[in-house]
Amino acid sequence: MVGDLNLNQLRIFYYTVRSGGITLASEALSISQPAVSMQIKALEAHYEVALFVRKKRKLQLTETGKRLYQVAEKIFGLVLEAEQVLTESAGCAKDVLRIGSTKTLVRYLLAGHIAKFRKTFPTIQIQVDEGSSESMVQSVLDDRNDLAIVGRMEYDDRLQVIPFIQDTLVLLATPGHPLCKKAQLTVEDLVGENFILRERGSGTRRVIDTVFQKTGLVPLASLETGNVDFIKELVRNGQGITMLARMGVDQDLNRGHLKVLPLWEGEFKLDIDIVVRKGRRLSKADNTFLTVLMDGERTLGRRQELRAV
Repeated sequence: MVGDLNLNQLRIFYYTVRSGGITLASEALSISQPAVSMQIKALEAHYEVALFVRKKRKLQLTETGKRLYQVAEKIFGLVLEAEQVLTESAGCAKDVLRIGSTKTLVRYLLAGHIAKFRKTFPTIQIQVDEGSSESMVQSVLDDRNDLAIVGRMEYDDRLQVIPFIQDTLVLLATPGHPLCKKAQLTVEDLVGENFILRERGSGTRRVIDTVFQKTGLVPLASLETGNVDFIKELVRNGQGITMLARMGVDQDLNRGHLKVLPLWEGEFKLDIDIVVRKGRRLSKADNTFLTVLMDGERTLGRRQELRAV
């Protein structure tokens, strides 16, 4: 029957597909997993169609499901655009600017830019979400954040990627570590050393894993964590060595708490990108914040050439 479509059920179906599963959809929608499953089954039963091929621990769309998702993507894209029109005033942007990034980037890169932005838009509420690069990219796809600043990774085709800046990954140890006695190291010198590494899903970890794969080094990862301060504390106490972004350890190096170990293989670069969802209508606050970021890094001489990927 025309007009009989339950938009709430369609919305749950849409989030389930876009998020990649019932668990992530339930988190994004703040409802229980059984409620997600029940609403999808009700939608299928009402129209006597199958939207998913249900396999163990995995959902796969049927042809009908694929076609419905394409339509739902257009519908909720327009809904989002309508919300943005309604929440923007003539003189300024929407009331909330939602930014996702990693803890290191928030602390050592974004804090200054956010302070500058607030001088221009003092009435705008800023919400900063912290997590791994992978989780922050997903937050943009889920519309939980307007944009994210993350370490480069393999991106979903639904994202627009703006190359932002580069940072250098440095190999670190506590002063007095046996490796500090060598003027220069090779990757082979690291065999048998305990590595304290960033968690999988971080941009830093992605670069490190690539280095290991290219050189054939199999690190003895004694610990993995997303807490950079904890990693630095363990390294300072001689519990192992690590590789971290330079921007997050400058103070530790200046105070003599950590030491950079030079590698013959050269410097390893961490590319940092800004990601937004393709087709998303950016608010004035979004665009102004992007301008603040770009102009600030241009002033510091660190910004890469802007190009959409």
